[in-house]
Amino acid sequence: MEVKINSTNINYYIRIFDNVLPKKIINKFNMICENRKEFEEALIIGDGKQLVDSKIRNTTVWHLKNVNEESLTTIHWSNFFLNIFTKYLQKYQDQIKTVGGARIDDIQLLKYTKGGHYVFHVDHARAIPRTLSCIFFVNDNYEGGDLLFETPDKKHNLKINKISNRMIIWPSNFLYPHCVTPVEKGTRYSIVSWAL
Repeated sequence: MEVKINSTNINYYIRIFDNVLPKKIINKFNMICENRKEFEEALIIGDGKQLVDSKIRNTTVWHLKNVNEESLTTIHWSNFFLNIFTKYLQKYQDQIKTVGGARIDDIQLLKYTKGGHYVFHVDHARAIPRTLSCIFFVNDNYEGGDLLFETPDKKHNLKINKISNRMIIWPSNFLYPHCVTPVEKGTRYSIVSWAL
């Protein structure tokens, strides 16, 4: 379905930024993703607690956080992507003419292998009141694993083309349910972040 984007349409608030990083850096980070062994099961928030439920979210995660971190690799990439996401959040806020001030809450690298998926959900919750959501596509050499947004009438989906080095930013609220369809072939790497 083709959706015309204008300021009266909720899709106006889904913004896409291409060629976020120099090609040399995205290639290097892609190699780091492919060689990294330490990923943990990704959690969901359910009934006020965090848990693993692979029927809802079947992926693994590398937390790119700088707090109490010993790995210099993690510290480097944490700081690097914190700066990148902060820069593009500001661009987003400038484009849609909102008041700035949103700050990055968390940054995670997600690894979806064959069958990996995440059912329709929204990122804002009472326990974690997120304002803006961001996804950065590290690679695009996989099949399936599509990012879809569901329209409010639940009759259509807006598919975001997967292109390496692309960032998508949108409001985290109930108007933007989204999912990742099951990966059919290859491995999907993406970085997710949220702003409060």
